[in-house]
Amino acid sequence: MSVSIVGIAADWGYDLAQGTPRRRYGLYVRSMNLFTRTVGWLVTPIWLLAMGWLVNHDIVPHWTASPPPALRPTDWLRDRGARSQFTIYDEFGEMGSVWTDYLVDERSIRRDDLVWIDRLPMDLAPVRIGVESVFTGEGVLDEFTIRLETTGAGRAGAKLHGERFHSDFSFTFESGPIERAFKIPLVDGGLVSGAFHPFGMLTNLRVGQRWRMQVVNPIAMLTGVGDQFIPLLVEVTGEQRIPTAFGGVNCLVVESPNAKAWVDAAGVVQVQEMTLPVIGTMRIEREADFDEAAYESARNYQSPKPRRERQP
Repeated sequence: MSVSIVGIAADWGYDLAQGTPRRRYGLYVRSMNLFTRTVGWLVTPIWLLAMGWLVNHDIVPHWTASPPPALRPTDWLRDRGARSQFTIYDEFGEMGSVWTDYLVDERSIRRDDLVWIDRLPMDLAPVRIGVESVFTGEGVLDEFTIRLETTGAGRAGAKLHGERFHSDFSFTFESGPIERAFKIPLVDGGLVSGAFHPFGMLTNLRVGQRWRMQVVNPIAMLTGVGDQFIPLLVEVTGEQRIPTAFGGVNCLVVESPNAKAWVDAAGVVQVQEMTLPVIGTMRIEREADFDEAAYESARNYQSPKPRRERQP
């Protein structure tokens, strides 16, 4: 009987047992239930939209990325492109040079990069960097070696060597008494390059093509500032005509958050950019000529040429 009285009293707004208002409490409970349902209706579609955006912009591009473009022994590479020279600029002007030499035979393609940097934000310059990349006859990277030497702030050096295996690249890093080994899965990037010349020949590109690669930051190898490996998911995004040392050239544009390249119809990278911690954004531009004397000077660890201001 008391239960029914409480129930009836509750309908009228009073709890006879305690003498306290009941209708307000009932309304409060019903209001809280309505608020919870309303928040759920709003949050659920927002969460679904956010997850859809994440899948579309982050996960799907990684799933749909194709293998890196194979290095092909094109006629241009055999006849005219075996030796190339580039100049590196930052926001203050010229900071170094790159010389690239290709050796092509029936079984492999070897690419040698010699990088000379004589101005850096930290006391490391001059820095000489040698990069050796060995590709199979099918144009797939098989071995990668990078060596650093510097006389700034006391002579220092480092070496990184990697070899391709079935499912990963196996690396060994040496710097003074330090030696360590590690692996990077091929799914995270079957192409490895140096940060001061990240893109070599890129043939048979098409708009929409994506691939993953790893860029080695040699300054991080010496200083510990920033990541030694920078993973890139790059995409061919469109076409653009740019001025070069050879005149105006129509190029395909290859982009990622940290790097960008302009590639002509023959697969030749005319201009590229790379952003690194401490250094900022560098622009690497192909030169019309190969300066043999400057190249030999850099090989002998001498300043290859006097610095000149960048022309507007």
